Amino acid sequence: MDSIPLRTRIWLLVLLAVTAGALGVSTSTQRTLSFHDLLVALALVVMIVAIEQLDITISFPTGTISAAVSGIVAVAAGLHFGPGIGALIVLTAHLADSVIARREPVKSATNVCIFVLMTICSAWVYQWLGNPDLSPLGSLSNMAATMLASLVAVSLNVGLIAVIVAPVVGITFMDMLRTNAQSSAIEAIAMPAIAGLIVILARENAAAVLLMIFPLLAPQYAYRALGEVRSDIRKTIEMLNDTVEERDQETAFHSTRVANYVRAIIDELPQIPHQMTDTIVAAARIHDLGKVGVRDLALHRPGPLTADERRELQRHAALGGDIVKQIQGYEITSLIIRGHHERWDGTGYPDKLAGEQIPLGARIIAVADSFDAMTSDRPYRRATNADSALRELHLNSGSQFDPAVVAALTRALGEAPGRAMAIPTTKPQEAHPS
Repeated sequence: MDSIPLRTRIWLLVLLAVTAGALGVSTSTQRTLSFHDLLVALALVVMIVAIEQLDITISFPTGTISAAVSGIVAVAAGLHFGPGIGALIVLTAHLADSVIARREPVKSATNVCIFVLMTICSAWVYQWLGNPDLSPLGSLSNMAATMLASLVAVSLNVGLIAVIVAPVVGITFMDMLRTNAQSSAIEAIAMPAIAGLIVILARENAAAVLLMIFPLLAPQYAYRALGEVRSDIRKTIEMLNDTVEERDQETAFHSTRVANYVRAIIDELPQIPHQMTDTIVAAARIHDLGKVGVRDLALHRPGPLTADERRELQRHAALGGDIVKQIQGYEITSLIIRGHHERWDGTGYPDKLAGEQIPLGARIIAVADSFDAMTSDRPYRRATNADSALRELHLNSGSQFDPAVVAALTRALGEAPGRAMAIPTTKPQEAHPS
């Protein structure tokens, strides 16, 4: 937990405290459960665990998301049993899922707390506005209450993840909030109707509840179709970037190598959520896309650049970010590309950001980019060896580069002098969640 930013650690502690308090209040008074209730509770636990195991992982430009819709079942548990028992059902199911998936304790605690709070708060809203004698779909007022309860649940999920994850990946809360809202849109639309149907089935037959697993998978496969479109867009952008690189044989495959170094650095930084790994690697693959707008004279000059040529070349970071920003859903990728020439001390370009103001992905690419540039031949100099390049990175650690990222690359390459690099320089594999 020491590698997690202070703000995230504080928010995690607040989340744990609030969840514990809400759980204590909601379970202080409970009704006696019948045998039928116990069967329904067991069915809901099985549904949540099964859905989590059957999730569909999709690569988006803003990260990889697991399109499990167990939040719908969590809301249904709260609507049917009330906040207390509903929260205990969700708590049991997600603890079981964490054990099965062998998640790290911090990630498991965060996941459990968010789903428990979603259940409690949505159930409180429904109890306040709905008629308990009717089903969630039994009247217009109950339908409105169900829709509002669902909105509260999705908003909590989106907002809490943004608060906790944004400091870790070095982007603003609002950027992360927009990203999470986009990826949760299908679940938000489906939640009121499906959660209401689960409650209706629970009143009739506990076993019938399990039948809802099948329609719940439909939104997940909708996510898959959307993910395939996003993947095609990403491949097209990468092809454009490769075309730009082919203008100069000296830098051919540079972005591919940088992406591999970036992945190696991320492997040494466990505080980065696996959902963001693909985002950062994808940005590395196209970080020099803006050079499409730079004249050949500035790109290929064998000696020092003139002042005008240097200014023109420096435009490529902002231009690349602007190009990618035009594509819906690529906002975070755009910020990373724009910031990959910022410096830790605030003297970089284009925005003179400093320290943790610079997106973490941009800080990682900056180190990988510089290392590959130093260890590759250029028209005006020969490549240096890996040890010399690492020494240069350490000399500039704390001024040009994020010290933690430089240390991570050092670990990735191996600290023994002269040790051969084990990082591939061919095309990187497609990202997969850890």
